[in-house]
Amino acid sequence: MHRAEPSPVAGSVVIPAHDEGPVIDRCLAALDLDRGDLEVVVVANACRDDTAARARAHGVHVVETSVPGKAHALDLGDQHATAFPRAYLDADVTVGGEDLRRVLEVLRTGPAQAAAPALHVDTSRSSWPVRAYYRVWTALPYVTDDLVGSGLYVLSRRGRDRFGTFPAATGDDTFVRSLFRPGERVSVPGTRFTVHPPRTLGALLAIKTRARFSVAEHAATTGQASAAPASAGRRLLSRPDLWPALPVYAAVGLLTRVRARRRLAAGADVAWDRDTTSRVAVDD
Repeated sequence: MHRAEPSPVAGSVVIPAHDEGPVIDRCLAALDLDRGDLEVVVVANACRDDTAARARAHGVHVVETSVPGKAHALDLGDQHATAFPRAYLDADVTVGGEDLRRVLEVLRTGPAQAAAPALHVDTSRSSWPVRAYYRVWTALPYVTDDLVGSGLYVLSRRGRDRFGTFPAATGDDTFVRSLFRPGERVSVPGTRFTVHPPRTLGALLAIKTRARFSVAEHAATTGQASAAPASAGRRLLSRPDLWPALPVYAAVGLLTRVRARRRLAAGADVAWDRDTTSRVAVDD
């Protein structure tokens, strides 16, 4: 009987995972691994739950380490991954296998060096303030204009060669995005990945403080301050349907900016600022 040849590897996927047992199945099942053309490396870093066992049940390569920290997990994943283009995927994010393969193909053919699917935020289980916040946030140029980050980015070999090890900073997304100019990064039309946001306002404040902290930390480290483009304000003002949600967005932005700056000035970190409200089993 003729034995089918294994599919050529489309690319690698590195998934750092710290205590992601409730969601790792959701993440891996979405990738359509039966096709056998994705090299997936799950790095279970300092896990106290069944993340590693659940990942192994999907037939992927699992690396376990007692060392905490996302940067270390990403570097360890790079050491075990062998193929390019290479996706870096948060375990609480989902992307369909076909969509991811289309992004890998875009980078394989060039000229972009960093890419991602378009972002979709599933607020179906979130409270109304959280839904209001994301109605505005998803309309910003940062999100709509070739977003690379927020839980998933894909790099070509040339793109990955832009830097050595991942910096021990709060936001790897912020760092990676800063390396590529518009035109070097692309959001691939017709594809999407899904972020599962917090369910409560308190959890939203926690993760957005972390995001603000990462931006402030990057600016303090590199001297590259970031500011919202004028087009962001014009775009929001031209959207009357968003006006009722603007007070929530502004209040969250102000509060989290103050909290992040205070922590940065105090030399603190936000490693504990993690949303657990969205990290629930699929049928919960």
